[in-house]
Amino acid sequence: MDTKLLELRTQRADLMKQANRALEEENTESANDYIAKIKELDERISKVEKDVDDIKGDNNKEEENKEPKSENEEEQRNMHPAFAVTPQNQIKEDSKEVRDFKNYMETRADIPGGSLKTDSGFVVIPEEIVTDILKLKEVEFNLDQYITVKSVENGSGKYPVVRQSQVAALPEVEELAENPELAVKPFFQLAYDIKTHRGYFRISREAIEDSKIDVLGELKQWMARTIAATRNQAIINVIKNGGPGEDGEATKIPSEIVTGTTSKETIDGLKDAINKHIIPNYEHNVAIVSQTGFNTLDKLADKEDRYLIQPDVKEASTKRLLGASVVVLPDEMLGEKGTNTLIFGNLKDAITLFDRSQYQAAWTDYMHFGECLMVAVRQDVRLLDHKAAVVIDLNGGSTETP
Repeated sequence: MDTKLLELRTQRADLMKQANRALEEENTESANDYIAKIKELDERISKVEKDVDDIKGDNNKEEENKEPKSENEEEQRNMHPAFAVTPQNQIKEDSKEVRDFKNYMETRADIPGGSLKTDSGFVVIPEEIVTDILKLKEVEFNLDQYITVKSVENGSGKYPVVRQSQVAALPEVEELAENPELAVKPFFQLAYDIKTHRGYFRISREAIEDSKIDVLGELKQWMARTIAATRNQAIINVIKNGGPGEDGEATKIPSEIVTGTTSKETIDGLKDAINKHIIPNYEHNVAIVSQTGFNTLDKLADKEDRYLIQPDVKEASTKRLLGASVVVLPDEMLGEKGTNTLIFGNLKDAITLFDRSQYQAAWTDYMHFGECLMVAVRQDVRLLDHKAAVVIDLNGGSTETP
């Protein structure tokens, strides 16, 4: 009986969707037809609900004392679909912008006038779909979770940012005395210049027409992976090669080479490199290391046989290196196979990614009886504070224990 009731309510929800859509399209005749069908379903639903209540009433005393539905509740069912009470099992209907974008993805038809935004020949992906894409992106590995990300609306400009390492303490002031200016200004204007990253993936026309593939679903998955990979590459590039900092001047995160013939000497060299450059803010420091680098560090131990890398006391799955949480990347993300690299520091203070907050897509013809779905991501990565991190080359280090 409950299954039957669920089926009827699902049918009613579908009819309400179609009725609302007909009203949006100003198709009054179709809307009235749907309203008539909804009224018929309401009568069937009321009868089934009564039967369910009778059955439950025999086994549940609380149901016997249940208050009868008010006249208002009964009237709400027969109201116009646009104002009817939304059933709990009704799925939220997509907006017109999302429906038009989905139609464009599946049919490659002309863009409906005014319903979708365009920019340089690309269709701007609606915000609702971008939200789904960014949720999918979180499944991928994202270096942007360790840095500062700022959303901007312009292609270039300056953004007020703060260097946490330069936040000054407030001085003591006598009562009613004039407020002094802070010796260190943590705020400054960091310039950005948005770059466009474009690419495409090819879909044969046969696959679209014969297999009826979910083009929008494929786009979401591909965009999620593309955004993650594009951001990761830009972040690593700035960490390794430097880039524009304050006022646009070229800056670079300092680098050190650790050498040592024994495990203890290597540990001492590593501590020297980190202690010399990094503020011991353990909660915000992170150690990003290549697989080869992790293999080197994981075997380092002092003369008491205590390993340098230790498990986190709060979370056993997390590793700690001199107080910083350890993140292991494939060698190729930091260079090439065998790369023995460690990036250590507070990357939220070191790097800012400016996100244009706009993702774009467009169909384009391809010569081999297929079509390409082109996508564009717009961003810029800048050094916020090059003193907040250090890049360490572990190639000179030894994993031999004394």
